[in-house]
Amino acid sequence: EPEPKPEPQHKPKPELEHEPEPEAEPKPQPQPKPEPEPTLEPEPKPELELESEP
Repeated sequence: EPEPKPEPQHKPKPELEHEPEPEAEPKPQPQPKPEPEPTLEPEPKPELELESEP
């Protein structure tokens, strides 16, 4: 009977494999970031225009 005990030890391992899957969900978060970026783009543009003059 004591032998069946070691079985539960193998079960915890599969649980760790499922953890990496949730990481794929956080990916959608980076999408909202692209919005603030466009506003920074217009600023650097004016600088390039001044460089072209001289």
